[in-house]
Amino acid sequence: METVLRVVFVYVFVWACFRTLGKRELSQMAPFELVMLLLIPQFFSRALTRQDYSMTNSIVAATTLFSLVILTSIASFKFTGFRHFIESKPTVLVRQGELLRTSLGHERIAPDEIFSAMHKAGIERIEEVAWAILESDGKIAIIRSGGGEVHNADADRGTGARQ
Repeated sequence: METVLRVVFVYVFVWACFRTLGKRELSQMAPFELVMLLLIPQFFSRALTRQDYSMTNSIVAATTLFSLVILTSIASFKFTGFRHFIESKPTVLVRQGELLRTSLGHERIAPDEIFSAMHKAGIERIEEVAWAILESDGKIAIIRSGGGEVHNADADRGTGARQ
């Protein structure tokens, strides 16, 4: 039972850390995918290097983690309130050609990053931007004044704007 409690603690702690980091740092994968990628090898490393001869302990830890991910996914699907708590919301960074300094500061995005995304999307002036939105996946969506979303080069390649 101690293993299960430790895994639950680590799961919540790592989730809270990544949630605090913000969307931009996780732009390539879902937070839970990253948590799993980081923790699963850790669970089995001691058993594989014979520092802990109990493979059962590693199996229990990995199974607990997978169960937590599945339960989080189910709860997020079934309960809107839980989904809003777990997932980040898109943030408007530019509205009708005006940088929203409060949003930029909250998300720790420099105006230069907006200008870079604009230039990659073929937009030269901030006045040409109706909306710039930091999506939940960490990518910046630019919508040109006059309509039509413009995908920047990073979004088209499937990589985040911040490297």
